[in-house]
Amino acid sequence: MMVKLLLSLITTFLFVPLYAQIESGSYARGFIHLKDGRVIKGDYIYTSDLEKIQIVSQQSTFVLDASEVEFISKNRPPRIKQDKTDNFDEVVVSNNRFFNLSEMGLLVGNPENRQSAPFVVSSSFNYSVFSKLSFGLGSGVEFLHETYVPATVNAMYNLRSGRTVPFLILHGGYLFPIEKSRTSYGAIINNGNAPGMIWPWPVEENTPFKAKGGFLVNPAIGIFSQTRSGYAITISAGYRFHRLNYAANNDYSLDVDYNRLTIKLGIIIN
Repeated sequence: MMVKLLLSLITTFLFVPLYAQIESGSYARGFIHLKDGRVIKGDYIYTSDLEKIQIVSQQSTFVLDASEVEFISKNRPPRIKQDKTDNFDEVVVSNNRFFNLSEMGLLVGNPENRQSAPFVVSSSFNYSVFSKLSFGLGSGVEFLHETYVPATVNAMYNLRSGRTVPFLILHGGYLFPIEKSRTSYGAIINNGNAPGMIWPWPVEENTPFKAKGGFLVNPAIGIFSQTRSGYAITISAGYRFHRLNYAANNDYSLDVDYNRLTIKLGIIIN
């Protein structure tokens, strides 16, 4: 009788916290040791039927059969005894170092400027060199005085690990115009004597500029939050500087500098 009571208490002590975790939808954190020798550090949660385990580690999400887990250290859940005749759905686990970061936002500037907050969209493909550092190449579209397509390189550094992570990111590159310039300049020229006039008559002539593009640099700080579906939502703010170059037929040139605050929302997909 005492043995049965003791077993009952042990079972309750082991399983109730796990079921409470599942019902509340909260993640635990620990080191998940797999039978193939891998060890994954991250947040994990079991499905309600205890047949699958979802692991969130860095910017990657794994969905595994529970039978693949050897043990979990720190907040270890109970081992699940599986019948050898059980059939599990095949799950392909991808530990991909590549990820995509897509963002959209505004370049907030002088309210007196005709374009006080132009809209920008960008997307980059990145590779994690280390656990917290990644590099990537990107492009997009920016609706400035003309429409431009940027070609950028970026470096992203995660300040810590977890499901909600602050990060630093730096974009740099070049803006290529994809439409004709809307910028022109006026000059006063001598058009000869007008009828009845003694002195030459001045005439204003508008000369169109040709947009040549220009370089950009954009450091920013942000935060991303990993979801259970394998992607992360990002929000960031930073400083943007770029210089647009214009040229005219008479070798006249013009540089236009932008100093803006960037506010962006984005999504990370593994």
